[in-house]
Amino acid sequence: MGVAAALVAAGSAGAVIGLPSDGSQVNNDPAAGIDPNQNAGVSDVVGGSLVAGGPRVPWATFEQKAGGAQRIFVRAFKNGQWVTQGPSLNIDQNVEAEAPSIDFAGPGRTVPWDAWYEPNAALGGENQIFASRFAAAANVWQPEGQDRGSGVPSLNINTDKEAENPSVAGGAAVAGADPVPWVAWEEQDGNVAGSGNHDQIFVSKGVKQAAPNAPCAGFKPSANASVSNFCWQQVGLDRLAKDGGSSPTGDPTLNIDPSRNGVEPDITFTGPSDTVGWTVWYEKDPSSIGLRNNEQVFAAKIVKDANADGGFHWQAVGNGTAGKVNVLDTSGKGFGSCAESTDAEDACSLNKLAGNDAEDPRVATGTLTPGGVTVPWVTWSEDVGGHHAVFVSRLVGGDHFELFNAGNPISGPDEDAATPDITFFGNTPYVSWTSGSATDKRGFVGHFDAYGQFVSDTPGGIRLTNAKGFVGGPASLIDARVALSSSCTADPFTADGTTCAPAAVNAAFDTFTTAGTPQRLYSQALTGGPNCVLFYKCDLDIHVHRHHRASIIAKLRQRHFVGIIVDKVGKHGSVKRVGRVPLGTHPRSTLRLAWDLRVNGKPLKAGHYRVTLRALDTKGKVLGLTKPFDLRVK
Repeated sequence: MGVAAALVAAGSAGAVIGLPSDGSQVNNDPAAGIDPNQNAGVSDVVGGSLVAGGPRVPWATFEQKAGGAQRIFVRAFKNGQWVTQGPSLNIDQNVEAEAPSIDFAGPGRTVPWDAWYEPNAALGGENQIFASRFAAAANVWQPEGQDRGSGVPSLNINTDKEAENPSVAGGAAVAGADPVPWVAWEEQDGNVAGSGNHDQIFVSKGVKQAAPNAPCAGFKPSANASVSNFCWQQVGLDRLAKDGGSSPTGDPTLNIDPSRNGVEPDITFTGPSDTVGWTVWYEKDPSSIGLRNNEQVFAAKIVKDANADGGFHWQAVGNGTAGKVNVLDTSGKGFGSCAESTDAEDACSLNKLAGNDAEDPRVATGTLTPGGVTVPWVTWSEDVGGHHAVFVSRLVGGDHFELFNAGNPISGPDEDAATPDITFFGNTPYVSWTSGSATDKRGFVGHFDAYGQFVSDTPGGIRLTNAKGFVGGPASLIDARVALSSSCTADPFTADGTTCAPAAVNAAFDTFTTAGTPQRLYSQALTGGPNCVLFYKCDLDIHVHRHHRASIIAKLRQRHFVGIIVDKVGKHGSVKRVGRVPLGTHPRSTLRLAWDLRVNGKPLKAGHYRVTLRALDTKGKVLGLTKPFDLRVK
């Protein structure tokens, strides 16, 4: 009898479990001002803990109607229920606040930060970008940043210009340093070739001051005093005159083509020790400098530069940038090498086909290999002829992107797929998107196995489960992304997804809002996939003794019932289920379980088998599994 190990992941869909288990809505806390009978809106979610190294739980931020106003709230999933964290984040409780984004920063990644936008009368009524950190001891959200007038801490580069759609990420550009918040957003600026203002992509980083309310001396866009503990410092080379064209003393836009609109940014940190910031966005509408008029997706990373604002310039990286350096500066015709021609612009884009419309990019940090260096993974929606499909790409060789999934979309061939999102659970990428008509939009989530094959976790669309466990038909959703995160995202505090602390929810999870009246916010966990939280590194080893018995060895990190599934592998790679072997409930420990090499009372015949160890709950739902172990019986 010969035994060999194969480092592959199981390719089966997992279970979807409501958070909480009765499937009730997230936006429900009337005492805190969250009326479940009024509309919820756009949401975001992240896995985090207020204790360094502690188990990470879902933290959701969302829009919530309150009469004629709309407010931003945050709730965390604790002890099996959603708990409101602090009051509404709005600067002005009577306006419409929108597009919240949440992540963790601070020592040990223990401080939640939330960014959003809302209009502010004291600053002329234009939409302003705001960001607050959670002060857990006082259970309040503390706005942070310079006083831009009347005590209002706007992040806008220009407070007289409209800004929208922020994305926040905790990151440190120096290995071992405490992560700080970095915020990307879109803001009106410039007047290239007399074309008027267009949305530009900007990024600022938070810098903690030695003392509260200290002046932000030397900071841009403002040297005014902080309203609390942090100042915001814009990042990048100055490239765009506030009301004109190219200028080395202007504002640090990331746009490839500042004569058209750059929108929907997202931001993350990757690379060795996760010290490289990446921003993705897309550009649309006609160009005034002879470049593309269709929608294109772009990505750029930070590079140390003492002459740039914040100590970093941005370098564009696309499908055709292998061996090239494309700094976002004022060189060439005024806006850097990517803006020299449509060919140069196409090389800097991530579109599968440069001439097709592509939009709504999102980025996540991850690696398919435990212990490997993380890279940015980007998903977006692209026109494929009469409808849109969702694609996934990742950085290769450090200098260009390549499409994953053999260049094929992960959405169905007949779907009109849009608004994707992406996250990692350990070393497994999960992707979500929406599809359907304006009156019946459905949500989908799936993951890639280690073969690079995409596995659907929500066949037919996301379904709701009620308190009695009844599963209804596919839910109709609003036109917004199904937000994704997990309890084991890649960052320095999880060794990039290999040493996550076991939590109440060991899985990827989402938030989504249903259509109808009222619009309701829900959350679900996506269990059953490869789980390197429950089983350390997802490893499984089997030692065979004297041809008729074996020891099953794995490291279980949380008390669970476990068992194996055994599949027969055919000559051409086909897989047929042989059966299951229950192995009992075990505490957290290194397992050494005896197996008589029988399934359903019958000994295994000669052949190639694939054995997978699974953990199950009391109802028999699979909560996680190891990588399969290849076993050859001769």
